[in-house]
Amino acid sequence: MGAADFLLSPAVQQLLQRTLADPGKQFAAADLAKACKLELPQVQETLAHLLDNGVLLRGEAREGQPETVGINQGFVFYPELRRIALKSFAGAEPLRAMLQSKFRASVQRAFLLGEDAETGALNLLLVYAELAPEREALDQALRKLLKSGALRQHVQADVVSARRFEALKRGDALHARLAADGCIDISPTGPKKSKAAPAPPLGFLQRARQRLGGLRN
Repeated sequence: MGAADFLLSPAVQQLLQRTLADPGKQFAAADLAKACKLELPQVQETLAHLLDNGVLLRGEAREGQPETVGINQGFVFYPELRRIALKSFAGAEPLRAMLQSKFRASVQRAFLLGEDAETGALNLLLVYAELAPEREALDQALRKLLKSGALRQHVQADVVSARRFEALKRGDALHARLAADGCIDISPTGPKKSKAAPAPPLGFLQRARQRLGGLRN
C-alpha cells in the first residue's frame, strides 16, 4: 500500500498524478484513460467526482472536440494535494522504490528537494558513501520510471559524497533546502549486513579449560 491509499483511491491518485504534473494542460477523458491504463467508464466516473468537488475544472468547450478537464489551482486544498502527491504516489514512493531496487549499495541518503519553479522538474539529491552511482545507469533508471508512467515529472538529480554532505554548514544554500519544509527524505534501506559465521564447536580440552577458568574466578 502507498502512503496516500487511505486518503485517495488508486484511480484518483493516477488521475491527480497526471493532472498535477502539468497543471496548465487540459486533458480529455479518453487520453487520461490511455495514459493511466484505466477503463474509460472508471475514468469518467472518477472525473465526475473530482469535478463535483472542485478538484478539477472543465476546459473551454470547443465545437467538435471532446470535453477536457484540468487541475483547479484555485482549489482550497491544492497546495496540500501537491505536497501529498510528492510525498507519496507522485514522487517519493516511485523514486524510493527505484533507489532501493537499483542503487541501495551505493546511495546512502536521498532527498526530494521539491520542484523547479520554471521547468516543473523534481530536484533529487543523492549522497553516496564510497562509490558514486554510475550516471548513465541513474539516467536510464529515471527514464524508465517516466516511460512506465510511475513518474510523470522529469528529475534533475545531483550526486554528492557523504563527506561533502556532512560538511554542509548552516549558511550553505543546499543546507537551507535540506532544512526546508518541502524536503522529503527518501533514503533507501541499506544492504543487509551478512551474519557472522558461527564459532566452531569447542573440543573436549577447550571446554575443560573454560570450566577450570570459571572455577578460578
